[in-house]
Amino acid sequence: MADYKVAIIGAGPAGLTAALQLQRQGIPPLLLERHKVGGLLNNAHWVENYPGFVEGISGPDLVDLFHRQVERIGVIVTPEEVIAVEYQDKLFRIATNKREVVTKILVIATGTKARIFSPGVFSGNLEGKIFSEVFPLLKEEGKTILIVGAGDAALDYALNLANKNQVIILNRGSRIKGLSLLWNRVQENDSIKYFPEMEIEKIASSEKRSMDVLARSGSETMNFEPDYLLTAIGREPELGFADMEFIKQSEELQNQKVLYLIGDLKNGAFRQTSLAVGDGIRAAMEIEKQLRKDKV
Repeated sequence: MADYKVAIIGAGPAGLTAALQLQRQGIPPLLLERHKVGGLLNNAHWVENYPGFVEGISGPDLVDLFHRQVERIGVIVTPEEVIAVEYQDKLFRIATNKREVVTKILVIATGTKARIFSPGVFSGNLEGKIFSEVFPLLKEEGKTILIVGAGDAALDYALNLANKNQVIILNRGSRIKGLSLLWNRVQENDSIKYFPEMEIEKIASSEKRSMDVLARSGSETMNFEPDYLLTAIGREPELGFADMEFIKQSEELQNQKVLYLIGDLKNGAFRQTSLAVGDGIRAAMEIEKQLRKDKV
């Protein structure tokens, strides 16, 4: 016997939208979120390609609207971390940090996790100094923040932080991978310095500042002494709770319409809020159709 008809892991744009649509369809889901509602959208400095906001909107403000909307219709975000999932006897068993729940249909909307440097790069105590998300740094003022990367995320992080801080961008290559619109804004901002073809060799704790960062460009080296370091060197799907057996089952479970992977988790480089929202709506509508078919 299932505790829920549908459970959703992850309360980013995809998970929130799936929960919203399911609730509207009379299928109240269990919505689990281990950390922060809104996911990576909390990192977005300014969202300009989400329909309905003529002048654009900040990521955190859009998250707040999403959250308020799902709460208004009765969706509850449950703050629990999923640590394991298995599928047996036509039911999903979800172990969280607080309990075990059983569901007939599972939606996974856990997004992505940041790629990190090799452990050999680090030296000394760097706890609380290196981040892969921007939102923990948004209240900082008068700091020097080093960002590694040159994609959309890195450029957006730089613009977000440069209002109150000095920002240094290190690009491992020579090509800017982010939007030209963002790059133009970065170039126009006097609080942002950019260095191409810089490979990080060492990141060590420092007595003078938070850390010493040694970077190499060809035969030359440069030392930086930032207060914080923010990595934006790529992301990969977040499925840390899934073992190999479950991953092997996942394709067949999706074919059976009992498992849905939505949002950034499955969209690769196409990490856009509008796509995640569309995934959530579609999954919820397909689930309603499947449950009606099964007469559950």
